Amino acid sequence: MNILMLLYKDIHYDARVQREALALANDGHRVYIACVREYADNPPFSHKNITLIRISISVKSAKSALSSGSSGKNRKKSSSLELLTKLVRNPYIKVIKDFAAYFEFYKKVLSAIKEIDVDAIHSHDLNTLWQGYLLRKVKKIPLIYDSHELFNEMAGRNSIDRKIGYYMEERLYKKVDFLITVNDAMLSQFYKRYGKKEFVIVQNVPIYCEKLLADKDKRNYFRDTFSLKNNDVILIYQGGLSPHRGIELCISAISKLPDEFKLVIVGQGISESSLKSLTSEMKLNDRIFFHPQVPASDILWYTSQGDIGLVMYQNTSLNNYYSTPNKIFEYMQAGIPCVASDHPGKRYIVDNYKTGISTVETVEAIAQSVLKIHSDYPYYRDNCIMAREIFTWENEKTGLLDLYTSINADR
Repeated sequence: MNILMLLYKDIHYDARVQREALALANDGHRVYIACVREYADNPPFSHKNITLIRISISVKSAKSALSSGSSGKNRKKSSSLELLTKLVRNPYIKVIKDFAAYFEFYKKVLSAIKEIDVDAIHSHDLNTLWQGYLLRKVKKIPLIYDSHELFNEMAGRNSIDRKIGYYMEERLYKKVDFLITVNDAMLSQFYKRYGKKEFVIVQNVPIYCEKLLADKDKRNYFRDTFSLKNNDVILIYQGGLSPHRGIELCISAISKLPDEFKLVIVGQGISESSLKSLTSEMKLNDRIFFHPQVPASDILWYTSQGDIGLVMYQNTSLNNYYSTPNKIFEYMQAGIPCVASDHPGKRYIVDNYKTGISTVETVEAIAQSVLKIHSDYPYYRDNCIMAREIFTWENEKTGLLDLYTSINADR
């Protein structure tokens, strides 16, 4: 089959999309990934059956230019840019800007595939679903909605975004042929709001690489990079640095722990500056360290450099509450226990398989949970090693491949 995947960001750091595309390509399908070009370099993966269609969006390019221009030294020019930035961030202007960008993406994808005989459209998240629906109408082929998140409940979505998003999703959901989502809790939310649909659950389990994790010669990377002692306990947070992920709580929890407990934060995002400021204000610069974002293909190696992982998403939205972040599985596969928020989307792994402790979102609870794991570390580490034999990408990809086998049989 020729499968067209739609992704409204670059493919570089989306490990889920990379895994799914590679699984389908290895199964003999031809996969075309239409995504937004956000980075100049080529993605860190390739396959003879995968073709990337990276699309430049003028609105996104203008936004990047605006961001870089606002840091200029000309005060008058900078003030004008600040005014323009505030204008384009107006929620009503944002809606118009987003729809213009989405439509540009659709038109460019349509042009790029005009010579390709596409057999199925695979829309990743809501921001590509209506483009997928329009392409489905043109091509008269099945539409798969792969919902990584409860998109309308994600951080940063204002009330207007949500109102329009739910309106669109409710109507487009009826046109979807198959639903893919990440856990039972997410699925129940779709059923509750929109009704039942033929579905597949594909959890965010990374591809286990024993060779990568067996590289003992480089297991002191964080200790060497940040001049840490051999007896230091390294806590790690990895992922996007954005609001409501509890990173501030994790930073504050360090102040409640003995001096040998350090925190390494791996990633980038809009909260990076404020997190660094908080670290300085709390005089924790000698115990908290920031590391740049790393490619998805290398994340398990970096994860394995830590001792205890942190996943303290705050219960500020249904998405945070029901989501199962990649890092839950990444910590497990790297063999390091984690402290996670006591939410259904995290608890069903962490508590049921004893791969760490789920707890309430307070500084004191995080610190106490870290100490409890550290005091019984072999028990939790061994549970991670046992659980990673159960949660494997080899198991998860089966549902995805079976779905496309059935679609192919019905053509």
